[in-house]
Amino acid sequence: MNAKTKTDAGTPDIRWLLAGAAGGLIVAAVGILRQTDAGTELPEEVLASVNGRYIEREQFDRALARLGANAESTDDAARVLERLVDDELLVQRGLELGMPQSDLSVRTAIINSLVASVTAEADAASPSDEELERYLADNAGRFSYVAELAVSAWQSDDEAVAQAFVTALRTDGNVDPSDAIEAVPGLPDGMTPIEGLRDYLGPGITAAAADMPIGSSAVFARRGRWLVVQVLDKKMAAMTELEPIRNRVLLDYRRSLAESTLRAYLDDLRRRADVVVVAP
Repeated sequence: MNAKTKTDAGTPDIRWLLAGAAGGLIVAAVGILRQTDAGTELPEEVLASVNGRYIEREQFDRALARLGANAESTDDAARVLERLVDDELLVQRGLELGMPQSDLSVRTAIINSLVASVTAEADAASPSDEELERYLADNAGRFSYVAELAVSAWQSDDEAVAQAFVTALRTDGNVDPSDAIEAVPGLPDGMTPIEGLRDYLGPGITAAAADMPIGSSAVFARRGRWLVVQVLDKKMAAMTELEPIRNRVLLDYRRSLAESTLRAYLDDLRRRADVVVVAP
């Protein structure tokens, strides 16, 4: 006889139950469920009490939406509420066992949930153009780009030759070309605007070279040939106009605001806590 693939209609699926256990632990850890004395009459917006902890209608409604249940179905509503009660029982047992302190995955989930809660307002911030322009001016270094590059470049039809050349270049610092590899013809000497280098190296290799550290070298494939590029120097420039990089500035503004909000929150926690640290 084949094993059953579904649970009985009236029995909660244990996999569904366990899937929400970590989420329930987070809820309990941050104090979303309020406490009350067992046996008291439940307030209007409370649907259940588990060992004195409330399961409120707002939490129930969120669970309905999250699980895609039919809010008009009495059976669905009963199953979701039963799930929340089961979750709360597991949460309370997990707390009794000290899981938030001992289980790394639970600790990580709690930390991530609390950080998201603390920084939610910063993540949704909508600063004015004036605020973004001021932020751009005050943090120009974050929005700098490579405007000019000084490079040397060689080309070969043989990848092995190019790889041997770049290896020697990195070891000796100066290698003489041979019949199998030659300097890229017409490549300008000294600092050259990025736009100008694209004509000789192509846009992809030029962009990659702009990200390379000064003094480094690498091999690139281009149009059936192999190019060895060595970065000699680079010149940075900063964006001063907001409009071309508005989204980038906005994201950085929110990230910075979230970091400062979280730092202030942690500083406040430290002030209110008894923290003793021994140097490692």
